[in-house]
Amino acid sequence: MSRQKKATIRDVAAAAGVSVTTVSDALSGKGRLPEATRERVHAVAEQLSYRPSAIARGLRSDGLGLIAICIAPAGGGGVLTDVGYWAAIVTHASQAILSTGHAPVLLPHNVEMLGKLRLPLDGAIVVDPLERDPVLAYFERKRIHCLTIGRDLQRDSGIWVDDDTREGVRQLLLATLPVGTCLGFIRVGPMKSYIGDAVDGARDWAAERGGRLLVQAGASMDAPQVEAAVKALLDGGAHALIAQNDRLALRVLEALRSLGKRVPGDVRLLSAADAPELSRAEPAISAAQAHPARLAELAAARLQDIIRGSGDVSNAKVPMDIFPRASAPGLSG
Repeated sequence: MSRQKKATIRDVAAAAGVSVTTVSDALSGKGRLPEATRERVHAVAEQLSYRPSAIARGLRSDGLGLIAICIAPAGGGGVLTDVGYWAAIVTHASQAILSTGHAPVLLPHNVEMLGKLRLPLDGAIVVDPLERDPVLAYFERKRIHCLTIGRDLQRDSGIWVDDDTREGVRQLLLATLPVGTCLGFIRVGPMKSYIGDAVDGARDWAAERGGRLLVQAGASMDAPQVEAAVKALLDGGAHALIAQNDRLALRVLEALRSLGKRVPGDVRLLSAADAPELSRAEPAISAAQAHPARLAELAAARLQDIIRGSGDVSNAKVPMDIFPRASAPGLSG
């Protein structure tokens, strides 16, 4: 005779139409929940004969749960910790999550693998989501509270925090490019919100200063592909180039050298994202600087507000700094 499968907290959450966190708060007497919601959860739990385990009760009494951090890859097979921006996000988000009594866990940006892990997540932070991001859809289906750093450009819903890349790039170009300059924008990999914002910032500058903007999508970060993209922009009349990020800016600098172009004598070069390597390049590359530590701490705090149901949680943008350097010096006057 087969034994009847015991109900889990996820079964109760699904049947009651609420999140796992809400079920936990309702059964433990914690959280700010409407009385009707608390009563519905208790009724469903009773109907399913659900009883939380001693371990689960202990975890919840201490306010301990799991918060996932998922980083959408940029393509090219790079290791995440090799990218300073992402490493800073993970470090500072983890510290902020730990300070709240939760436990951070770095998970793959892969729906199939997430489904096999079956971790009881209280919430998730998705970094640099893709367009129509399948991981966001997965968390939504599983009723897991989610917040993004960056945005899914094809989703109107969801709470996010982001760098103000559009304004940062606009300010960088205003500070470094003469009126009427023809600017080439180079991007590679999947479209992400920071890339779209950087292009919009370049468009804002062009409209304001009578410039012309050319956008070239490279096939990859490989040197021949980057050189081909650079040559196409130069042939189109570009006298300044801006790359979507620091790694690409360094590849563009190499390509310009291979083509016999002087920076900034023949071509001005800029980056929509800064890194220490850009200040050490020869010449040093002008860039807009993001603040991943601030973003990570803000994301962790706002996700906590979402999990606790403490009022309206709004989207937010963090201003960027600009650093004109030798590759595109600041304009005098």
